[in-house]
Amino acid sequence: MWELEDKFGKTVQQYDGNGIEQSWKTVDANDVVRVSFIPVISLLPRHDVFIDIEKGVQFIRRFGRGFIKQGADGFKLKNYLNCCVTNQFRLWVFSNGNSMITHKDYNEIYI
Repeated sequence: MWELEDKFGKTVQQYDGNGIEQSWKTVDANDVVRVSFIPVISLLPRHDVFIDIEKGVQFIRRFGRGFIKQGADGFKLKNYLNCCVTNQFRLWVFSNGNSMITHKDYNEIYI
């Protein structure tokens, strides 16, 4: 699950109180100061990105990708990742709790 916070304290979570999925685009990207990836499995670590607007860091977007593997019993989701893209770096968080930081132009096709 993801969560965004803007400089005015407004927080948007992936799912609202009724379980309906929300869009991160309801928050102005120029005002985002925190992006959090919160695992469904509580044993895995939470990842928070604090974006310092005053130092020139700007949130661009977040996205997720699922990787499917075919087995004898059909297709299954093998891995999933979330990515926070800024004008200076990308933070990648995988479903197993691993994370990495790359250059802002690094693309998921390299992973």
